[in-house]
Amino acid sequence: MADIDFELMLQKYRGVHPLGGDGDRSILATLMSDIVDTTDANVKPNRLTVAEIDDYLAYSGWNLWDLLARRSTEGESGLIPRQEYETVAFVQQWLKFPHLYDLITEAAGGADGLVELARSHSSRPADKLNNTRAWVNICTLMGRGLLISLGLAKPHERLHELNSAIQFQRRIQHGVYGSGRGFISGRDYKPRILDQEWIDRFVDERQEVGDVEARDFCRKFNAATEVFGFLLMFDTRSATNTSGPYELPDGSVMLVRDHFLREPLYPWIDDAAGDLPYCVTQAMIFDSTAPEFNINDIGTTFTVDHADYWQSLTHFSVYRKDRWDSTELTRIDAEEQREIADRSRRGVARLYRRIAGMSRRDRIMAGVLVYTREMLAPFARPVGLWDSFVNEEQFDELDPLTAQAYFPLTDGQAQDLLPPAFVMGEAFIPVGHSATW
Repeated sequence: MADIDFELMLQKYRGVHPLGGDGDRSILATLMSDIVDTTDANVKPNRLTVAEIDDYLAYSGWNLWDLLARRSTEGESGLIPRQEYETVAFVQQWLKFPHLYDLITEAAGGADGLVELARSHSSRPADKLNNTRAWVNICTLMGRGLLISLGLAKPHERLHELNSAIQFQRRIQHGVYGSGRGFISGRDYKPRILDQEWIDRFVDERQEVGDVEARDFCRKFNAATEVFGFLLMFDTRSATNTSGPYELPDGSVMLVRDHFLREPLYPWIDDAAGDLPYCVTQAMIFDSTAPEFNINDIGTTFTVDHADYWQSLTHFSVYRKDRWDSTELTRIDAEEQREIADRSRRGVARLYRRIAGMSRRDRIMAGVLVYTREMLAPFARPVGLWDSFVNEEQFDELDPLTAQAYFPLTDGQAQDLLPPAFVMGEAFIPVGHSATW
């Protein structure tokens, strides 16, 4: 760590590959295969070559760096031991998820069924199988790298599981985005994934932002629900996702943003969320003065030089969805928006009190619960497997190797492992081309 120039590493990946589209093309030129692009044909095979696996790992390392290098830190919290629970969760995902990926694929009807599952869910708003979930299985691959870094695994081990993890993700990517690059970093950061009928509906039902006071309320509503969801998910972005920008005929653009507020997967939800809806969806229209919108692989909106886009907001409509499996999306009026914003603020206060009363171990394990359930439930619930995963597959029980890694990862080593893992790609260690199946 002491010999690594992290400032340089934040400028170019491994000192070579830049940010953005140039970086995408640069890292792509080093690969031996076209594995990071998906087609109807190449997502079908159940077995990849070792060269393809290593190429996918190589691109994933750059992609994670690209996502994080725009910020100088992944973030720290004085309340929640985030780095510790993230690393434990990544390891748990690597040890448990590949088998469950295979079960989900089988239940969905094979490769084609999994692609269609992703397409049908991601093309509608207020669904957690969205553009962010096209990326999150990267965390499973990071768990493998962390175990190797701890000396608890070797690069050539568990090839079947590695193959399952990569092909599961590629099939989800293909369903969400269609043919082409499986990562939004290779699609100009424009995840336009919703069916046109939704965009047409949001345009037809648009509500004008009449004055500065109304615009200020829109910003505050967005902030209140986002902060509540962020803390509800233990300092993660799992509760938010944005897609777009969708270009409209008059030259304006639309962003569609979901904030998930009442996720029944967690024991603290009733106390914190009360009678909040499962999700609120914001259909936001901006005029031609808005800066260029870019959205990264975890559904986060960013603009050049962090330009403020709220001043360009012209229309702001909010919808509610009451259950994860509901098909109803209902537009709500300004009074209900105020009520939801107020309940979200009160929920933040209740969450802080509850989390502050937890032991450090309980906070870590609550974070692990979020980071494992959020990464798999959106795929397992639609095919009817979630309850069996929890009850029969003992989803929440730590794998013995995760338990072995727990103490090294929570006694300070996580702070040493994550910077090189995230910034230098050391979480994506190649198998090595001498390995065989």
